[in-house]
Amino acid sequence: MRFPLGKKGFVGTGAALAGVLVFLRIRSRKRDEESREWESEIAGAVDEGRSASEAGVSGSTSDVTIS
Repeated sequence: MRFPLGKKGFVGTGAALAGVLVFLRIRSRKRDEESREWESEIAGAVDEGRSASEAGVSGSTSDVTIS
């Protein structure tokens, strides 16, 4: 098989493809990390909401200041 740009072009094309694959892999990892961070933030907010609602339902007024 003959490659139009010769050996250097063939090697350059291979290097470009390898760079694209590395870029996509890194981007995928970053998205996974961001997804996990969002999930933990949402879980924390839900837990805070549940504890606040339980405190409100129990009638505890020690944390609430009425003016």
